[in-house]
Amino acid sequence: MAEDQTSPAASASDLRRMCRRSCSAVLATTAIGHKQVDDGWPVASMVVPAIDLDGAPILLISDLADHTRHLKADARLSMLFTGSDPASNDASRIETDHPRLTLFGRAIPTTSADIRNRYLLANPDAAQYVNFGDFGFYRVAVEAAYWVGGFGKQRRLSGAQFIVDDCQALRESHDDILDHMNTDHLDAIADIVAHQTGHSKQPGWKMKSIDCDGMVLGTDLTGSLPFRIEFPQTVLNPSDARQILVEMSKISRA
Repeated sequence: MAEDQTSPAASASDLRRMCRRSCSAVLATTAIGHKQVDDGWPVASMVVPAIDLDGAPILLISDLADHTRHLKADARLSMLFTGSDPASNDASRIETDHPRLTLFGRAIPTTSADIRNRYLLANPDAAQYVNFGDFGFYRVAVEAAYWVGGFGKQRRLSGAQFIVDDCQALRESHDDILDHMNTDHLDAIADIVAHQTGHSKQPGWKMKSIDCDGMVLGTDLTGSLPFRIEFPQTVLNPSDARQILVEMSKISRA
């Protein structure tokens, strides 16, 4: 797909990180059997996605929702991400120069335990309703991405350019990496947290998840909120992850 070569453009990893930072997204579907508009109308709704290890959005949605009925009839969708946390001050008003990303894809139903775990890691509150009979998981097969970074800044990517397609080894080793880091290298995690964020080393930071673009860290303390630390480059396998973490640890202790 063509892209504007005259303007600064975000990398694919930058765009995946924008999605990972977003606590919500706007979902656009095509109306089927809607009570207020005719079939074929575009319908927008708010969803709380998670982002899979490779960058694909994951949805947990109810059969009772209009957008789920629409997707069952026509799996095509688009999703708008701004990278904003609704609780943060910068989400109260979206300026015209605020970066935004639209993903185009198809919602694929899945019963994968891995998808379920990824979603609940990102959205632990969903445990309250994840087992309700009307809720189901969907993984979005991304076919295209369109980024606008402000006036004169844009980029268009294919799904193949956006999604990391060769990270199966990292996916299969995900839990082993977490176990290893949280058993043998809590000191390194604490050093990285202190260097990257300014947080104290003391609360007992642990790695909660890892993906191709970064890792989520948190503690077991009540009320403690998890946060991301991005990697300086994309990782595809345990060896890549180890190398990045060793480098980050050395920098944090320098």
